Amino acid sequence: MELFIDNVLEKISEGGFEPKRFKITRLKTISGLIHAVIVDIKDEQSEMLVALSVLEDKSKYKIIK
Repeated sequence: MELFIDNVLEKISEGGFEPKRFKITRLKTISGLIHAVIVDIKDEQSEMLVALSVLEDKSKYKIIK
């Protein structure tokens, strides 16, 4: 999965909840590993730092273009 800044991701929900959408705002390197900073589209004030391996897991996230 190719990830770029400003891509919109959708977190695949379990249990029939509405899926959340996130936007990648920037990439960071921590201990030699690349992480993405993502923000909820509905709440752009809160940020989450997520490893790229988690975002590449197709059972958790998918890219919405």
